[in-house]
Amino acid sequence: MKFNVPTQGNNYNFVLPYYFFKMANQIDLYSISEILEYNFFIPSYQRGYRWTSQQVTELLEDVYAFALKDKHKKEFYCLQPVVVKAVQQDTPNGRANFWEVVDGQQRLTTINILLRYLVNEHLRGSTLKEDFGKDLFTLIYETRPESADFLLTIGEKRSDSNIDYYYMSAAYDAIHKWFNSKPKKNDVRQAILSTLTHDRNDQRSEGIVQIIWYEIEPSQNPIDTFIRINLGKIPLTSAELIKALFLQERNFGTQNEIGVLRQMEIAREWDQMENKLQNDEFWWFLNKEKNDTPSRIALIFDLMCKVATDGDDELLKTVGTDKFSTFRYFNQLFEQELTFSQLQNLWQKVKDYFMTFEEWFNDPTWYHYIGFLVFCGDQMNDLYDLTKKHATKKAITTALVGRIADQLKEVKWATDAQEPYLNLTYPKDDRLIKQVLLLFNLVPIVQQSEKEKLIYKFPFKAFKKDRWDTEHIDAYQSRNMKKRKDQLEWLEFAIDDLREILKGNPLLDEVADFMANASSRYSFDHLLEQITQASGEETASEDDETLKNNIGNLTLLNAYLNRSYGNALFPTKRRRIIAYDAVGDFMPMNTKNVFLKYYDQQGKSRSSWSRTDIEKYRSVIGETLKDFIAPKPVIHEQV
Repeated sequence: MKFNVPTQGNNYNFVLPYYFFKMANQIDLYSISEILEYNFFIPSYQRGYRWTSQQVTELLEDVYAFALKDKHKKEFYCLQPVVVKAVQQDTPNGRANFWEVVDGQQRLTTINILLRYLVNEHLRGSTLKEDFGKDLFTLIYETRPESADFLLTIGEKRSDSNIDYYYMSAAYDAIHKWFNSKPKKNDVRQAILSTLTHDRNDQRSEGIVQIIWYEIEPSQNPIDTFIRINLGKIPLTSAELIKALFLQERNFGTQNEIGVLRQMEIAREWDQMENKLQNDEFWWFLNKEKNDTPSRIALIFDLMCKVATDGDDELLKTVGTDKFSTFRYFNQLFEQELTFSQLQNLWQKVKDYFMTFEEWFNDPTWYHYIGFLVFCGDQMNDLYDLTKKHATKKAITTALVGRIADQLKEVKWATDAQEPYLNLTYPKDDRLIKQVLLLFNLVPIVQQSEKEKLIYKFPFKAFKKDRWDTEHIDAYQSRNMKKRKDQLEWLEFAIDDLREILKGNPLLDEVADFMANASSRYSFDHLLEQITQASGEETASEDDETLKNNIGNLTLLNAYLNRSYGNALFPTKRRRIIAYDAVGDFMPMNTKNVFLKYYDQQGKSRSSWSRTDIEKYRSVIGETLKDFIAPKPVIHEQV
């Protein structure tokens, strides 16, 4: 293919990197200075230049803030990946080497426009070649070849003859406006220019801008890669960049049969781990909350990076804290040109993390205890270290029980004149109450598994995906409803469940009058008291409020269920819970047990939740969790 080239600029005879035609994906970090004399070809499958003035300004702000900050000597500002493929194209001067830009042309075009502005406004008559020894890189656009010539003179003219020119001109104007807004324009221009024209060998105090350089192998279809990255909305992730680091040919010595086999083995093991982590039950077990990272194996690399940077401020400054910090950490490791043995050890560490996670997931006791600790916010690396510290399963389990007990150390036993109970009160202790209620659901499953009668594993995915909150079993809040809309909704639920009980009772007529007439002579408080008595529920006195806010009157309900009948009578809640469970929707075991009156051993009433129920239920919670909460106090009877 032949295409127009700019009438000024490069002669396309520069020396390419040594691996230009190597038959494998390559990855590196290049400073902008190192790519200054490259030729870039923007193929027709790419859209035109479309960066907005805001995006251009944000880039300038970020680079300038970096230039001013106090930096570690190896620290740099990192642009997102540029994905390229080595190609040759026909030019008027003959066959020339180019980098086909698969992804990243927006960033490259913006950097090109920025440097042209700095040449025009700051160097004033001089050139990059004269001042820094290198020409500005060339961009050739297959769809609009004349765009290359337009970029050469972008500071001299404006044009909106096509949409690309419009956005290019707008970007130049945004750059000009941004620099003019600064009090010391020359100093600001010099700072930005310094970050773009120096490399790792001669960087100044302003630091350097580097770009993640991802070169796909010549045999790879660039259009397929472009579709995957852009149209498929799948970003090039740190994990993919790290994969390229592991699989570089230079890691395996000469490409003999053993080296090729080991390279293929790592690639296969990588894919196996990623596929298993795509199991949502496994993934949600390992994460405290929703985590939509497309490459789930990144979790392991993030953990390894965190271990390395914890307590090492110098290393943390070097790798940064943005979404590519983990890649930069591993890139530093591979810059040391690891021996094959070192590579093996590093890869074995990755596998060891994964196999440990898999062991947790497959062991019913560890699955539930570690799943609980992850939900509570325990760090994965701390849990990994804990399980590696002990040699036997029993010792690990004991350590996990101790860690859970430490998590619940604020939970104490309180006493009244009759019995001890957990000192948790809603809403003050809502976080702890939620943890206690979750553990209350997990411990019976662990006990079943230890007796080799495991019925099911707790579905952390369902629990975390929907928001589960602590909710009152007896909705005493109904006593405080002030809005007529809420009162009408509550009465509608209540009458549906009590219609048979109230058959022939004049209370039905009173409710009908209230619902039909906003100025009814019957008050909601009067109807509430009558309905509560008819249902068998106890009307709470002020003395009962503490009891009703105690854990014995609380359970786990998801937000959807709670919104639909949070203030309803107990029989209404009971009916809906049973219906919800009957269609196979997830319901924590002990939430279901509460509404089935599982803890009412005398079977007195299925339609109410009484003081006796509250006391019995909280007693069962305490007994179930006795291994995790300090022993009950001894109550001495008065003589």
